[in-house]
Amino acid sequence: MKNRKLIFNYRWIFFVIPVLTFTSFVYVNPILSTLLYSLRKWDYLHMGNFNGFANYISVLSSKYFFESLLNNLIIIITVIPVVIIGGLFFAQFIYLKIPGYKYYNFIFFIPVVLPDIIVAKIFTTLLNKTGPINIILTKIGLGFFAIDWFGNPRFSLYSIIMTIIWKSVGFTMILFLARLTTIDYSIYEAAKIDGASDMQIFRYISIPMLKNIIQIAIVLQLISLTSFLFNYIYVMTQGGPGFSSTVLEYFIYINAFKYQDIGISSASGLFLILITGFLVYFYLFTNKKQER
Repeated sequence: MKNRKLIFNYRWIFFVIPVLTFTSFVYVNPILSTLLYSLRKWDYLHMGNFNGFANYISVLSSKYFFESLLNNLIIIITVIPVVIIGGLFFAQFIYLKIPGYKYYNFIFFIPVVLPDIIVAKIFTTLLNKTGPINIILTKIGLGFFAIDWFGNPRFSLYSIIMTIIWKSVGFTMILFLARLTTIDYSIYEAAKIDGASDMQIFRYISIPMLKNIIQIAIVLQLISLTSFLFNYIYVMTQGGPGFSSTVLEYFIYINAFKYQDIGISSASGLFLILITGFLVYFYLFTNKKQER
C-alpha cells in the first residue's frame, strides 16, 4: 500500500515534464541565449570573444539608455492612472445602464480589437502636421493649437501616450465590467434606498469590490508599458525627434539593427527584463504590505 501511494504521489511528474520542456524552449532558452550574447563583442559578421561585463558598462554609461528609461517611466506614470480611472468610470456607467450604454460598450471596445499597428497608423494620420486635427483647428480659428505633434520633441512622446490611452481604456473597462456583473445588484438597490449617491456607491461599493481586478489591471499595464510599445514607436515617430520618444524596446532595436551591436542590444534586453520584473514585484510587494 505504501509503494502504491508513493507511485501515485510522483505520477504528476510525467505530466509536468512536457510543459516544462516547452516552457524552457520558448522562454528560458532565449533568455539564456541573450545572456551569452550580452557577454560578447558581436556584430552581424563576426562573433567576438567574451568581454565580460563591458557591454553592461557601455549601456549604463549611455545617456540615451537613461533617456529611454525615463520615457518609459513617463508613459507608465501618465497612462496607468488615466486608463484605470477611465476604465472604472466607463464600466460603472455601463453597469448602471445609463441611456445608450450598449453603444458606449461597443465604441470603447473597438480600439481593443484593433492591432497596435493599425491604431498607431490611425493616430499618425490624424495628428500629422497636415492631418485632419490640425486642419479642423485652423478652420475653427484655433490655429495656434495646430502644432507639429510628431516633429516637436516636447509633444512627440505625449502624442504616443494619447494613442496608448485610447487603445487601453476599453480593455480595463471590460475587465472591470466583467467583475461588476458578478456582484449582486441588490447591494446597489439597498444603498440607493439608504440614500447613497451615485458617487458614494461608486466609492464605497464598486471600488472595494473591484480591488483585486484593479491590481491585475495595473500589473498587466506595467508589463505592457515596458515591453509592448515597439509598434507605436516604430510606426509613429521611430524614436524621434532625436531620442525624445525612444523607449527601452526601441533602444534595443536600434542597437541591434541600426548600429549592429548584438552584445549591447542583448545587455539592454536583460536590463529591460530586470526593470519590468522589479516594477511588478515592487508594486505587488508594496500592495501586500499595505494590506497587512
